[in-house]
Amino acid sequence: MPDLTTPALTPALAAVPQQAIPLDEERAPAVPEAELAGEVSALLRIPLDRATLVVTEAERLYVNRMRKRFSALKVADRLKRTNPFLLRIRNAETVRDWATLQVQSALYASEEEAVGHLLEAIVKACFPGARHPEYPDDFDFEVPGEDGEVAGYQVKMSWDCMPMSSRKNLSHTIVRVRDEYEKTGQDFVGYFAPCYGRARTSKAPGQEYVSLSSREFWEQVGGGTADYDVRVGEVCALLCSEFRKEVLDTLVPDLLERLTRAAQPEIGDAEGNIDYAKLFRRVNR
Repeated sequence: MPDLTTPALTPALAAVPQQAIPLDEERAPAVPEAELAGEVSALLRIPLDRATLVVTEAERLYVNRMRKRFSALKVADRLKRTNPFLLRIRNAETVRDWATLQVQSALYASEEEAVGHLLEAIVKACFPGARHPEYPDDFDFEVPGEDGEVAGYQVKMSWDCMPMSSRKNLSHTIVRVRDEYEKTGQDFVGYFAPCYGRARTSKAPGQEYVSLSSREFWEQVGGGTADYDVRVGEVCALLCSEFRKEVLDTLVPDLLERLTRAAQPEIGDAEGNIDYAKLFRRVNR
């Protein structure tokens, strides 16, 4: 993490205008892409060309998406979403403390989103026979089976990621897609596949899709390999920890400084401490 000591904020420093985060699209990871792809290929037991696609997608999702999100972070929006009560509870004393919490929040939210999409990319690259769905509504990919059966999969990060309204929509979609496949003499089965948090496979009455257990789903992804979810976890750690270094070394320190400087006149005093009276008035105006 960057240095979190309180800066000596003077009125002149606080008046410095915000600078855009430099978006160096040509920056390469510390570990060569070919080396990362080789490790991914060995861990997931997939061909090198598909492993290379996973590495490329990881960088796009993790680094490039965070660059875009961080460059769009505006002080007014961050202040509007600041909970001043929680800030007091967390003993935030300086404007830099506030900025640090904001950056951490943005980083964690971006990481969770990036990893969710990365898991989908890994699944599509590894699942035997996976192809783009014929009817893509609500399905991430489909797999042709024996006797003309087709299985459609909706992948989510966890079991809790899909509210009841979305589950009803998924059931309605399956009925419609099943009817379309029946016209060509094919059967269709829809699956909801959470990457973690589901202990058993089930199909409740009135529910048109099968809810896979997370462990069973990953074994399917790995073509029957036991503990394939553990292998995928190692790949996520390998790729994201490598790209995370770039985020922490470049984007985070720059954003921390920009937020601190820009928020100082809004919520700080002359010494760089948070003036909570100003903060409450700024948040609630």
